[in-house]
Amino acid sequence: MAGVERRVKGLDGLRALAVVLVFLSHKAHVDAIDAGKIGVWLFFLISGYLIIGELHRNRLRIEQHGARTSALLYVFFMKRALRIFPVYYLLLIALTIAHACFYQRDVDLGLVWHFAFLSNYWIGVVHDGWPGTVSHFWSLAVEQQFYLVAPFALLFVRASRHLALCAVVIAAAAFAHLALYEEGAIEPLVYAFSPWNFAMLALGGALAIGGARVSLRAGAASGVWFFAALAAITGFALARADCAQALTGATLPGLFDIGLALSLGALFLWLVCRQDSALVAALELRPLAYLGTISYGFYLFHNLVPSRLGVAPEFYARLHVPETVQTALALVLQFALAVLLAHLSWQVLEKRVLEWKRPLETAIRNRLPARAAASQT
Repeated sequence: MAGVERRVKGLDGLRALAVVLVFLSHKAHVDAIDAGKIGVWLFFLISGYLIIGELHRNRLRIEQHGARTSALLYVFFMKRALRIFPVYYLLLIALTIAHACFYQRDVDLGLVWHFAFLSNYWIGVVHDGWPGTVSHFWSLAVEQQFYLVAPFALLFVRASRHLALCAVVIAAAAFAHLALYEEGAIEPLVYAFSPWNFAMLALGGALAIGGARVSLRAGAASGVWFFAALAAITGFALARADCAQALTGATLPGLFDIGLALSLGALFLWLVCRQDSALVAALELRPLAYLGTISYGFYLFHNLVPSRLGVAPEFYARLHVPETVQTALALVLQFALAVLLAHLSWQVLEKRVLEWKRPLETAIRNRLPARAAASQT
C-alpha cells in the first residue's frame, strides 16, 4: 500500500462527514457523543495516512537513488504552504481588522498565537479556555506542527524504521494522554494540547505503511470487521460522553479516548482496503466528495457564521412552525452559508493557488536533480 501511489476512493467523502460532525458539535451542540472530537480525529487520520504515506514512499525513492532529499523537502513545504497559508492568513488578517473595529472586541481571540500556529498551546496552556469563534483553529496548529516535524523525522530515517517510529509515537502519546488525566488537567488542555492528537496522525501513517500487511479477507468480506469497528466507535463514544464530568485524577476518560481512536483507525483501514464496498461508493457521490474537496474552507469559516442566523421565533410562530423545525431550519441556513463561503474560497482562491503546485515542483526538481540523491542517503 505504501509503496504504490494510487488514489484512495472515499477520502473526500470522509472529509465531508468529518466537517459535518464538527459543524454539528459547534452549531447543534450535540451532547450524546463528542461529534467534534470524532470529526477532527478523522481529519488527523486522513492527514497522517496521506502525508506519512507520501513521505514513506519518498524515503524509498531516496534509498533507491531516485530522488534527492533536499528537493523532496522543498517540494513538501511548497505544497503544504500553497494549500494552507493563503486562505488562512487572509482570513486572520480580516479577523484582526474586524476585531480591532467591531468583531468580538470583548473577547481575547489570541490572534497573534493563531498567526504563529500555536493555537493549541495558547488554548490549553496560556488561555486555559476556548477563545470565542476561532477556537477551532487549534487543530490547524496541530497539523502545521506535524508538517514541520514529519519530513525531517521520515526523510532522514530509513523507510524500514518508519512503522516502528509511528508505533513509538502512538505509545508515548497514549502514556502522556493518560498522565494528563491522572494529573487532573483541564478539559481544553487535554482536548487541544494532548500529544494524543499527534498519535492520531501517527496512526494514520501506520495504516498507510503497514495496513497492507493486515489480512482483512475473511472479516472484511463478511462485514464483521466493519460492524465490529462501528460498534466499538459507538460504544467508546457513548462511554466517553457519560464520563465527561469524571472526577479529577480519573484516567478512564483517557482510556475511552484511546479506544475510540483505535476503533476509528480500524474503520478507516476497512474503508481503505474495501475500495469496492457500497460505503465507499456512497462516499464518492459528487455532492459529498465536493464538500470534502472544499472542507478546509468550510472548517475555517463555519464557526464564524453567526449562531443567530436563521433564528426568528416570532416569524416562525406566525407560520406555526414547530420549535424542532425552527432549530433545523436555522442549522440548515448556517450550514448553507458555510458551504457557500467555502465554495467561493475554493473557486476564487484555493483552486487557483494550487495550480502553481505542478510548475513549482517541476522547477524544484530541475534545480535539484536526482543525480545527487546518492550522497543524501
